[in-house]
Amino acid sequence: MEYFGLFSFVMVLFLMGKVNRLERILRDNGIRPGGMAGLGDQLRKQVGQTVELTLETSDGDIMGKVCRVMDADETWALVRANEGKKNECEKLIRLDSVKQIKVK
Repeated sequence: MEYFGLFSFVMVLFLMGKVNRLERILRDNGIRPGGMAGLGDQLRKQVGQTVELTLETSDGDIMGKVCRVMDADETWALVRANEGKKNECEKLIRLDSVKQIKVK
């Protein structure tokens, strides 16, 4: 039984080395895991400003929304959009669906 434990320990060390090497390769090439992190940082800088977000909907359509950014984190953004006369609607948008940001 102790051979199984020793074998498992060696395999964990081997796999940790592979993961560290892959992370270093990604870091050296400028590729970060969780590619939407840069988008969250950009939206955090735009809090309180009016921007146009180009979104991809679930059925594949692309639409633009002019809205004001209220708050943002790594995966979600809270925006307030005008929908007609004096109708403002707050929406929570997943950053995976955002394709482009234009600052107004």
